[in-house]
Amino acid sequence: MRNIDIVLVDGFPMLSATLVTEPLRLANRESLEQVFAWRFLSVDGGMQRSSSGFEVTTDRLDDRPADAVLLLSSYHPEAGLRHDMLAWLRRRARRGDLMGCVDTGALIFAAAGLLGQHSAAAHFEAIDGFVASYPKAMFVDRLFDFSPPRCSSAGGVATFDMTLALIAHMVSADIASRAAQIMNYLPTGHTGEQQRLSPMRSLGMVNQDLALAIDIMLGNLSAPLPIAQIAQRAGLPGWRLGRLFQRYLRQSPAQYYLGLRLARARNLLRNSHRQVGIIASLCGFDNHETFTRAYRRQFKLAPSADREY
Repeated sequence: MRNIDIVLVDGFPMLSATLVTEPLRLANRESLEQVFAWRFLSVDGGMQRSSSGFEVTTDRLDDRPADAVLLLSSYHPEAGLRHDMLAWLRRRARRGDLMGCVDTGALIFAAAGLLGQHSAAAHFEAIDGFVASYPKAMFVDRLFDFSPPRCSSAGGVATFDMTLALIAHMVSADIASRAAQIMNYLPTGHTGEQQRLSPMRSLGMVNQDLALAIDIMLGNLSAPLPIAQIAQRAGLPGWRLGRLFQRYLRQSPAQYYLGLRLARARNLLRNSHRQVGIIASLCGFDNHETFTRAYRRQFKLAPSADREY
């Protein structure tokens, strides 16, 4: 039997907890025996509340043997940046346990020094902030990653893929496939086939030209390109590009491009400690006042106030 320690940080996403435990339960059922056992842990033990208000009873961190550790963090990962948590994670990693993290749990892994030689998946919108906070850590732009002795998910339903990969690794691919079938789920793919959740993927089925133009924008946020040059790179006349944006996004290309840059700025503000002026420059704003005005219009508050929030 494989023992899984699921570590919760207060404010953890209940969806992630479900997408770990439900596939493990199905693996037990389909194997006709208990191949997995799991328990919930936290630094202090006791009740941990999810971001949606559900409460889960946890045991205090201890050093009982386990085959894997899965860390489910919160929208405020600093709650997990406690000395006892980081020391415990280092001990478990040194012992050779499979160490997994979900979403912002990657930041706690980085703080513990677990991502120096190993990587963790990160959401493409947050990866810049993660790198800014921990430049020596390895973050990859993938939905999930399963590369023992590490596994990770960028959050959301990708956590299901991570758990399925764990089941395939520890039990069998057939049991993992069966669990996915029971839950009417089509897995993302095996390690090496994972893709980032980019506009080329999410909008490509709507309009490939639009998706390509947005991908060009995403690749040039710190040094914005003229819209005419984006249209040229996408192989489109300018009027055609404008019509595509108005039809599918109800915005002009320039408005959408500005929104992408401001969204990146917000991610950096909330997920890094860089100065506001530096973040403005990284998002293509040469003038601090111009950045602040644009940020206020978009998010209804100043950049410094958004960081405090």
